[in-house]
Amino acid sequence: MQITTGRPSAVAVSPRGLVLTTATVLALGLLVAPRVYHNYDVVDCFLTWARASAGRRPWAIYLTDFKTNCDYPPVVPYLLTLVEAARRALHASETGALAIILVKLPNLLAYLTAVPLCALGLRRPFGDAAARHAALLAALSLPLFVNAAAWGQFDALLAVLVMAAVVALLHARPVTAGALIGVALGTKLLAIVAVPALAVWTWKRFGAGRLAGAALGGLAVIALLSAPYLVAGAGGRMLQAYVGAVDYYPVRTAEAYNGWYLLDRFDIAVRGVPAPEARLDSRPLVGAVTFREAGVAAFAAYLLMLLVGLARRPTPAALVSAAALSFFGFFMLPTQVHQRYLVPAAALLGLTAAGSTRRLALWMGVSLTAALNQALDLTRAVLDTAVRADPVAAATVSVPGYRGPIRLAACVVAVFNIALFVWATRDYWREVVAARARAE
Repeated sequence: MQITTGRPSAVAVSPRGLVLTTATVLALGLLVAPRVYHNYDVVDCFLTWARASAGRRPWAIYLTDFKTNCDYPPVVPYLLTLVEAARRALHASETGALAIILVKLPNLLAYLTAVPLCALGLRRPFGDAAARHAALLAALSLPLFVNAAAWGQFDALLAVLVMAAVVALLHARPVTAGALIGVALGTKLLAIVAVPALAVWTWKRFGAGRLAGAALGGLAVIALLSAPYLVAGAGGRMLQAYVGAVDYYPVRTAEAYNGWYLLDRFDIAVRGVPAPEARLDSRPLVGAVTFREAGVAAFAAYLLMLLVGLARRPTPAALVSAAALSFFGFFMLPTQVHQRYLVPAAALLGLTAAGSTRRLALWMGVSLTAALNQALDLTRAVLDTAVRADPVAAATVSVPGYRGPIRLAACVVAVFNIALFVWATRDYWREVVAARARAE
């Protein structure tokens, strides 16, 4: 069923090996969780918001005014409420090691859920051996580990929900896929990036009627997730988590290491443009066209190319590739993109990576850059926090001394991301868009 070429992996993966690998990753994640974390996200935001719920009222997270108000969709306040309930039951301190582990646990568990999802869910469409290989790659996913265990963000959960929606479609269950996308959209708006590819594939494989059923399933889930907030009068704040996502950071890149990042560094270091001005995406690029508008247009054109190819060749592997490249394109082309938004692309590429040496190499490359993009910016954030909070660190650590090497490394990662993006796009064009239309 796969559209890739090249010699597939011949390494046998046993169920016992998968269990041992998953258990090892879980243990390592629990070891890392309280020691490395993004202080602003985990302590200043998530744990602070969680306490407002008192472990019982998720809507209170929206209704309470904080220094930084909750700007996440409804699933996150539900999870934070459970975290706070567990923290109180265990009599853990508000910002101690156990509290930090608890706030990371939903994403760490979601990340490891990808292992049985692949091992069992991909068996029928791709075969038992390919399914086990995909499960092993999911367990060894460095960007998912960094996101869930180290940073403490919700992109790992989002990625696994999208993976589950893809698997549901491969099992001819579009309504289930729609419901899973509804949960994903209730977690982060970023999930919308996968919707066009999943919708086109559903339409071509199952028809407009089942596509409508999938859409209704997704809308029903979103309605159910939103209902308690609406009843409690928190609907406006919840809606702001969606409509306020655009222009929240009106910059060419929010530390996503892509072409915009390289252009930022060039404008600042070579042209001498002040950093606050250089980073703005509202500046004109050509005539009256701004960087923001150019980025949106580039992504729209790229997405159209992916969808045309998928409509002509709606195979299982083409669905995986189109969904993954939708996220990759979103990471590379529009402005205002965050450093973590390559994680879903890396996770999705792993579903079919073991089918060929070329696909495996692409997965390894994207996984490495997605992990480094997070790790480098997390290192900067950890050092920034240490300098602000520790007088000794403030007196001994040079901020330019560590930011300079991080920026240099980030430029190298950006170059590799551009190369990987060109590689992945070329392969998709050759194997899907330019290939003779055929459905499997």
